[in-house]
Amino acid sequence: MAKGKFDDKIRSPLSAFSDAMTNLVKHIEKNKTGKMKMSAALIRDKIQKEFLGEELEQLQSVMPGCVELFESSFDERRRSQLALSPLSEVAVPMIMERDISFSSLGSAKRRVAVVAGKEAISRIHYTVRRLLKIICSHLKGLVLFIDDMQWSDKATLELLRSIVLDGEIPNLLIVGAYREDEVPE
Repeated sequence: MAKGKFDDKIRSPLSAFSDAMTNLVKHIEKNKTGKMKMSAALIRDKIQKEFLGEELEQLQSVMPGCVELFESSFDERRRSQLALSPLSEVAVPMIMERDISFSSLGSAKRRVAVVAGKEAISRIHYTVRRLLKIICSHLKGLVLFIDDMQWSDKATLELLRSIVLDGEIPNLLIVGAYREDEVPE
């Protein structure tokens, strides 16, 4: 199970989904024994074959805590470049920026962009769904639990809707929880 939680004080797009995916990657990385070790290697290998560099950059901009899952897909020089410089505003339209520290990169920080625009959002949704198909096809089952959805943002709800409506993602259950008395009208 991977859990993500919205925070009423931090209202950044896709934060709970990103949090859930970060927890999933930590679980995959932590349990590198037996079958899970083989699954982690297969997942990384499939990601390396499936995604282009630009798509991985998009995934990292949406899910910065998942860098461990993508890191074998980048050479060391490119990883350093991404960590120390902002993403191109031309390549990825931005609606928000935030600084993220990557533990694997020491104290280096990277400006993280969240995309906007219908075409860019559609590309991110498609790329995230492809990523989930890869991950879920190598796991016996995955539960994504999103907590405090009363504070969710439109971008997360649209992404979750896109994932739920995709009938090709195997072994995935999405559970959302919210406080009924705090849902805006």
